[in-house]
Amino acid sequence: MAATLHYFMLPEDERAVFRHLARRELTLYPELVPPGWTPLPVHEDTIPKLEGSSWYIAAERFGPVIVHPVKKGPDKGLLVIEEIPSPVFHYERSIRNEEGELVAGRLWAELEVTDDPMDRKGKPLALKSIFEEVHHLFRKNWRRSDPKGFWVGPAAGAAWKRGDLVLREAGHKGREIGVWR
Repeated sequence: MAATLHYFMLPEDERAVFRHLARRELTLYPELVPPGWTPLPVHEDTIPKLEGSSWYIAAERFGPVIVHPVKKGPDKGLLVIEEIPSPVFHYERSIRNEEGELVAGRLWAELEVTDDPMDRKGKPLALKSIFEEVHHLFRKNWRRSDPKGFWVGPAAGAAWKRGDLVLREAGHKGREIGVWR
């Protein structure tokens, strides 16, 4: 079963999350990995180097990141990360759209490979604990959205409250989201 966190975060919020995760020795991979790519460390100084909206956060000390090459199409020759056997989280950044609205991001991971609770195959428990650590950080310091389902970073929540920011659900017809209290 997949675990997902949806959120809105401005760059200050993203720096705080990366600062929190820096001690976990995680690395970043782009969604399509060029051959010979050197992974970037998850650290607040890395954020300006991130281009694009989708990345993988890898915990390589728990196992190898498994990739395979794309064989057809415009991305031929690039490498794709296999999410199920690799100890990775899919990280979509919360970025602004053309209208200046902040679009929701998400952190997604397949933490249970099968539904059978007796099955010993699956992701390392330490990977699950990292996900729960991020979820706890959100529950402790972030605000909930109205309607429910999203976490709003402190800087994004303050900007929304001042009227400087519009929060928009991701997708073609994403609805406008508010902040609860």
